Amino acid sequence: MNPRVIMHPANLQGRDFIVGDLHGHPDVLYRLMDQVGFDVDTDRLFSVGDLVDRGPNSAAALDLLDAPWFYPVLGNHDAMLLATLNLGHLREMERAESQRTADYADLFNQNGGWDWLRLYRSEEQRFEQWRSALAQLPLVRIVDAENRTPAGRFQVLHADLAAERENTMAVCWNDTDLADNTHPRWQEAHPIIGYDATGTWEDHLLWGRSLRYALSHEIPIVPNALSRTYVGHTITPPREGRLLQVAGHMFLDTGAAHLDQPEKYRNQGLTLFCHQEQQGWMATATGMERVTLGNVPVL
Repeated sequence: MNPRVIMHPANLQGRDFIVGDLHGHPDVLYRLMDQVGFDVDTDRLFSVGDLVDRGPNSAAALDLLDAPWFYPVLGNHDAMLLATLNLGHLREMERAESQRTADYADLFNQNGGWDWLRLYRSEEQRFEQWRSALAQLPLVRIVDAENRTPAGRFQVLHADLAAERENTMAVCWNDTDLADNTHPRWQEAHPIIGYDATGTWEDHLLWGRSLRYALSHEIPIVPNALSRTYVGHTITPPREGRLLQVAGHMFLDTGAAHLDQPEKYRNQGLTLFCHQEQQGWMATATGMERVTLGNVPVL
């Protein structure tokens, strides 16, 4: 089982960047890093997960796991890959240690992950390196919990922290509870929008789309005392250069999965955002666009 939460001290020497869902586009990330003058000695790069699938080079994206300045959380596509690696091969699913592992591995196959992974199936050492690295990724990274810098605390996770509560969508976690690896809420079973099944909050943080569902269906959102929480998972292109921010969540998946379809998704791409500077850049198929914070009022 992956760790739930890892804490990080404030960065007193450089900047902290957060990148949206990478989906096999490490080359685009490197262009963005050049754009912002990323310093590998002092800056840190956090990732909302989903390093793999969709794009042309998932293997190179996984190589980022060896970089000392790279701090990803587990995304649902990464979790599906890990389940597959834990099984050895999809055809051996009957040897799964748990039904959840088997289910995630099956989802990996359904989402086309085996199409690229099969190219490396003879490289057992590489498989083991990926499996070991992915197994260490947390669901949440909390940075500067003591608020030692002007920019203050933030957290990084893949999906969202909201669930249905009495005809509303409530953000169910606050800063204190989220930092508690043993909080009983982690094991709370509930229907998860986006997972289309019942699961625990360990599944919800990988799959949940409650906030986006609430916005599109005009369901009231009840916020909680939550520091800035950077998330991905649901493609949310910026509007007029502004990223969606609602109920403490900031959505950074701006559509890198569609970078190979510029004629259809020309306003989508990969976003790299600086927490201290409160701005960033989105790389599209045709260039770079500056992005800043937006805001959606709670209904």
